[in-house]
Amino acid sequence: MKKALVPSLFMVGTFMAISQNKYQKDFDYFWELMEDQYAYFDQKQTQWNKVKELYNSRLQTIKKDWEFTFTIELMKHELYDPHLSLNRNLDFSFRLIPNDSDAYIKVDNEKYYISDIRDSYRITEYNLQIGDQLVKVNGKNIQEIIHSNLPTSIENPDEEVREYFANLIFAGRHNEPRKFDILRNKQSIEVQVPRATPIKESSLLLESDIVLGDVGYIKINNSLGNNELINMFPKVVDDLKNTRALIIDLRETHGGGNTDVAKAIMGQFITQEIPYQIHERVGVERALGIKRKYIEILSPLKNPYSKPVYVLVSRWTGSVGEAIAQGFSNMDKATVIGTSMARLLGAIKCVTLPDSGLNVCFPFEKLYNIDGTPREDFQPDIQTRNYKQTFQKTLELIREKK
Repeated sequence: MKKALVPSLFMVGTFMAISQNKYQKDFDYFWELMEDQYAYFDQKQTQWNKVKELYNSRLQTIKKDWEFTFTIELMKHELYDPHLSLNRNLDFSFRLIPNDSDAYIKVDNEKYYISDIRDSYRITEYNLQIGDQLVKVNGKNIQEIIHSNLPTSIENPDEEVREYFANLIFAGRHNEPRKFDILRNKQSIEVQVPRATPIKESSLLLESDIVLGDVGYIKINNSLGNNELINMFPKVVDDLKNTRALIIDLRETHGGGNTDVAKAIMGQFITQEIPYQIHERVGVERALGIKRKYIEILSPLKNPYSKPVYVLVSRWTGSVGEAIAQGFSNMDKATVIGTSMARLLGAIKCVTLPDSGLNVCFPFEKLYNIDGTPREDFQPDIQTRNYKQTFQKTLELIREKK
C-alpha cells in the first residue's frame, strides 16, 4: 500500500508545483512589466518593491484562477490609477471609473462630498445633490470602507489616494446595491440608486443639431475609438459649415479612443500643421538612460471649418477626449469650456500575461500639452462648476458674441 501511494503523492505534489509556478510566472511578469514600463511612479506614493513582497506571499494560498485575478486587481489598486485596467472582473470587483460612475466625489478636510453629477444619467432622478456629504454606503461608514480598501504599501495615503477609493466606492461593486446615507443642511437622508445608467441609450456614434437658430452642435457618444468616425465627422461638420459657431460636446467620452479619430476631428479646424502633444517614453530612459521625447504634429484636412468652436468637457471626458480638448486649446478659434476632466494618465498599451491570459492596459507614455503642461493637469479655458452648467455657460457666451 505504501508503495502505491508514492506515485499518487508525487502527482499531487507535481500538480501543486505546476499550479504555483503558473501563478508565480504571471505574478512576476506583471510586477516586472509595471516596474519597467509604468510611466507614473514618480507621481505615486506606492512602494512598488513592497507591493511585490506583500502580494507574493498570497501566491502560496492561491488555488483558483479567480484568486490570482483578485491578487492582480489588488496590486492594480495599489497604484490608484483609473487608466490601469484589466480585461476581467470578479462579481465583487469595483466598477470602472470614470466609465461606470455617475457622480464625482471630492475629499475636503477628511469628509467626502458630491462635487459633480453626471446630468445625462439616471442619478438625476434620485434625491442626490451637488454638495451632499457622503456619510455611509450600504450601512457602513464611508471612512471605514475607505480605510479597509487603502493600499497596503502606502504608509500615509494623501487626498488623491482617498479620492480615488471614494469614487470607486461610490460607483459600487458589481454584486452590491448602492444605498447612500448623505448629510444635507444637517439633515440625514437615505437614498438608494441603481448602477450608473444613461437616461438615453444611443447606438449613434455622434448626434448633431442646430441650437440658438444658427449654431451647430455635435455630441460625440463615447465613440472616439471607432474608426467610422474618421469619415463621418468631417461630413457632419461640412453640413454645418454655414453656422456662425460650432459646439463640440466631449462630455461623454469616458472610454477614450485612438489618435487617428482624434486627428480626424481636430484636423477639420486648422489650415496648416501645428504641434499637437508631447510624448515621453519613460521606460526607455529607465532602461537605457536615454530620454525618448517627441512632439506629435496635427495636419489639416480638406474644407476646414473657419468659425469659432466651443469644446465642452467634463469629469467624464477621458484619455483621448482629454487629448482632443488639449489640442483644441492650441487653436485661436477654439475655446474649451467645462470642469476638470477625468485626468487619466498618459497613453496606454495593453499586454497579455502569458499563462493566465489576463490582459493588462497601463500608461507607458507620459503626455504633455505643447507648453509642457502634463495632460492630467490641463484646465479648460473657461471653467465651470459642474457638468450641467457647462452647456448653459456655452450658450451664454455665444449669445454675448452675436
